Amino acid sequence: MQLIDRVRKSEHLGREFLLWLWWKSETQNGRFEVGEEIVELWFDRRIILESESDEGIEKIVCSGDNPHLREARFALTENKQITEAMVKLVIGDGEWTFSLDSKWMNFKGFKTPKVMLDDDEDPDGLFYEKYFLIDRALSVMDAIYAAFVKRRISPEWKTEEIPALLGWIKEGK
Repeated sequence: MQLIDRVRKSEHLGREFLLWLWWKSETQNGRFEVGEEIVELWFDRRIILESESDEGIEKIVCSGDNPHLREARFALTENKQITEAMVKLVIGDGEWTFSLDSKWMNFKGFKTPKVMLDDDEDPDGLFYEKYFLIDRALSVMDAIYAAFVKRRISPEWKTEEIPALLGWIKEGK
């Protein structure tokens, strides 16, 4: 099976993950438990949704400073699926922003907390600090995705998660 065929066969998981992530961030006040710490995750300023029909693909881009992205919530009630979302991740005092793509689960436009280099520090230290910050956010996102997959394959997915998620979508009208 070609790589592109495997992606097409499993791309619904990325869309489900983004939907679940948005729902959880809205219903848990942005709080996710990762290991022994609590991190915050919010959908921030931009969401792209799509739907397919016989007439082709319809794409909707919702952006703005509205923290609830009401138009995007309404689009969910019209059977649109999230294909990309801008995310804000807060870990301790640090804040990361990036866009997540549902098809390839790519991170785009990744911004880490600012790294300052003092005059007496090793210039390579800046590189390693930046690398550490990127790795920190990726590790947190891996843990959140693992929690999603664990829930997704559990019996509670159909009995608890789907009904609650559909209720949240209906509230978006």
